[in-house]
Amino acid sequence: MNIKERITRIFTGPAVENPLLKRDFFSQIVISTAIIAVGFFVFGLIVHKHIYFIITAISMLVFMGLLFSIYKFTKNPPTQITVYILYCAIIGCIYVPALYFYGGGIHSGVPLFFMLGGIATILLLDNWLMVLVLVANIAAAFITYNIDQTNFISDRFMPKGGDNIYLDIAISAIVAGWAAGVFLRRLTQGFEEKEAKANELYAKIEDAATKDPLSGAYNRRYLMDFLAKCIKEYEEGELSTFSIIMFDIDHFKNINDTYGHLAGDDCIRSLSLIIQSTTRDTDIVTRYGGEEFICVLPTADETPAFRRAEQIRVAVENTQLSQDINKTITISGGVMMYKPGMSAEELIEAADHNLYIAKENGRNQIVWHNGGIPPLVYTAYGGDMLQPTYNSGRRFSDATKF
Repeated sequence: MNIKERITRIFTGPAVENPLLKRDFFSQIVISTAIIAVGFFVFGLIVHKHIYFIITAISMLVFMGLLFSIYKFTKNPPTQITVYILYCAIIGCIYVPALYFYGGGIHSGVPLFFMLGGIATILLLDNWLMVLVLVANIAAAFITYNIDQTNFISDRFMPKGGDNIYLDIAISAIVAGWAAGVFLRRLTQGFEEKEAKANELYAKIEDAATKDPLSGAYNRRYLMDFLAKCIKEYEEGELSTFSIIMFDIDHFKNINDTYGHLAGDDCIRSLSLIIQSTTRDTDIVTRYGGEEFICVLPTADETPAFRRAEQIRVAVENTQLSQDINKTITISGGVMMYKPGMSAEELIEAADHNLYIAKENGRNQIVWHNGGIPPLVYTAYGGDMLQPTYNSGRRFSDATKF
């Protein structure tokens, strides 16, 4: 954007496009102005300013209260703009010049506050309206300084100089700093609160886009993106290996037909919770479709993946997945480790093939290597004992009988 376009935007585009942001600006500006008015009042009493200076400070505080009360209870845009104009014009063209004359003129700290109307005008008003009010504020400041040079006002109302001049400027600078600090602090707090809400909303949207609403697991879209990421990291040498496990609830159609779809939904939710509670934080659990789940285990080769799958299978077998179903519900699973050159689809197809073998061999079992002999598996047996067994495609409960 060149200089001409920037200047054109000042006259044709809104200074702050968000009306809610303008409301925040105005609220903080009013609070800061009220702090300035209180500061002038207290300071005027301490250093014995002219009574008109103290009255002007009180009047300014009352004006802020009335203006904010009107603004607070209206949501009509024209009324809000009118309030903005009143603030910018009256503060810049009436109150600050009055405080200037009654507070010590150019030898006081009041000239610092001529910036008040200008800042508010730029933040709150747009286009030609902003320019007109800025011109009015500049004209008011110019007229005020010229009247001051005639000594017509100063001989009557301005306090005499002396040591109070330095104290006046110092205190005015402190009050201006406090007011600006409060303004920026409250704006920052407002932005932080809105940022936190925005992040929370974004997280909810992201969850809705990537999570399955029934099971709470990730959806297929997230699975494919995650697998693509794992494959890329593997090819770049950032990931040594990874494996996937594909689970399926045995005889799920019969469960739905016998106990109803609500009971079937309970089984899906319970299975998802079991898998998520059994896997690591680095693993992801996804609902691939229907009653099928796929778990991705980064850094795990097929042996620990098989053992984890068997652990999940036993946990499901020993858990009542639905209060409406008293019989044992089981799952079958297929394990597959990524091999160089495989696509995500090929990896899933290989795991699905092993799952198919598990189904064909009687269900309630975990299969890898096209039904080959699985590794030594440690799992709970006989209370808290851990017993090893070689499970070659048989039910674990059968394989551990001696």
